[in-house]
Amino acid sequence: VSVEPLSEKTVELPIAVQTLPGEYAVTVSFRLKEDTIWGKRGHEVAFGQKIYKKTPAFAASGKPIRVVHGKVNIGVKGEDFDCLFSMLSGGLVSYRYAGKEMIEKIPMPNFWRAPVDNDNGSMAPARYAQWKTASLYVSHKSPQETSTPEVTEHEHSITVSFRYFMPTTPVSECRLSYEVFGDGRVKTTLCYDPVKELGDMPEFGVLFKFNADYDRLQWYGLGEQETYADRCKGAKLGIYSNKVKDNVARYMVPQECGAKCGVRWARVTNRAGDGMLFEMTEETGPMVFSALPYTPHEIENAMHPYELPPVHYTVVRVAKAQMGVGGDDSWGAQTHPEYLLQTDKTM
Repeated sequence: VSVEPLSEKTVELPIAVQTLPGEYAVTVSFRLKEDTIWGKRGHEVAFGQKIYKKTPAFAASGKPIRVVHGKVNIGVKGEDFDCLFSMLSGGLVSYRYAGKEMIEKIPMPNFWRAPVDNDNGSMAPARYAQWKTASLYVSHKSPQETSTPEVTEHEHSITVSFRYFMPTTPVSECRLSYEVFGDGRVKTTLCYDPVKELGDMPEFGVLFKFNADYDRLQWYGLGEQETYADRCKGAKLGIYSNKVKDNVARYMVPQECGAKCGVRWARVTNRAGDGMLFEMTEETGPMVFSALPYTPHEIENAMHPYELPPVHYTVVRVAKAQMGVGGDDSWGAQTHPEYLLQTDKTM
């Protein structure tokens, strides 16, 4: 393509428009035709992507399930799986597939990410401190009451919803609901009605803990390096894979790292290929996905990499959004408003 400076030209792409259901990305790349003193032939100077979709809606499974109501637990059993919801502990305490336990800890709402250098420079941890407290101590119990889960049985699924109290000032609440289908899929929804006085938060999502054997990651989203709300322009949509430990960036001071924006689906597996698949529905759009050997709080507590604890878990964070990392300067500039979480309506 030859285009004069200060002018533009329209080029017909030699690609037919696809009509089968799915998502398609057209990538246009500008590359050097020959070697120069600053780059070899084929070096990519710039690129752009345009995405167009023909995506089918979420298809509910028609496989049967059996529900068992106990005094302190609610059990759901399907053909290949069973899961257990605890009224006493307030959450999903067990998910077994083919007889194997998959989760190590009750999945819980998460509103915190380990501060980066730019956050520390702008005093962000002090401004957002209530969200760290909320993430650490969110519970189905409060000094005034203990909430019991709401259970709704449908023809081919069951929904179990937990109400959680967050120790903020003023006090706030969120709701985490699970709809279990007969094929083993669990449609998980986190809801929060914003409290004006609390403002925005660093992250809005759910934190899972799996055994450290699930140490392989594959995702369909932006990559292949880490991306954030204000660090996406150099990333391409594609299918990428790495080891969970590779997502720990070698910063001098441990901080938030390894996040992936625009993720349609991600799977965390062991050496045999067994594991968990996470995918967003069409209504909610892409997620921010993270798989690390540590929780945000463990990362934040370490001043040097050698202070990080031994690896026992793969910590997965599935988020609707995470605030940008800023960086106009590292001694006071805050994240731009358009890269903060919008808390003016239900999330």
